[in-house]
Amino acid sequence: MGYWSTLHLIGVKIKQKSVPVVDQELNTHSADESSELGYFLDHAVIDCDGFLSFKASADGHDPYVPFDDGTVPAMYGKWYEAESIAEWVKQYSEEGGRIILHSLEADGEAWGWVFDGKGKMRELQLKEIGKWK
Repeated sequence: MGYWSTLHLIGVKIKQKSVPVVDQELNTHSADESSELGYFLDHAVIDCDGFLSFKASADGHDPYVPFDDGTVPAMYGKWYEAESIAEWVKQYSEEGGRIILHSLEADGEAWGWVFDGKGKMRELQLKEIGKWK
């Protein structure tokens, strides 16, 4: 998607056995610097509890106030290839982690992926539930 959106990392805990691999990829990734995955890897970190987060921006233009460790759970951007980021994350995430994108443009649409902890993911979308009130 090429819309201005916020990419949220919600409960994306890295499997304990995968922490060294992910940490190495985040610190020495070989992805093309101009690629979206490369941009993601440059800004993502594993926090002290093993969750994937973003480094807070130097200019302070983040969707959230940074935590004490200098991380934020979301980042603004034009995430053209967000699914490739989800494909990368699904390899390492424990069950239940989610990536949610929320459009900052007129439609306000939200979509994302949830991970099963076994290397698979499925799409998420908001949809109506319940009765009209």
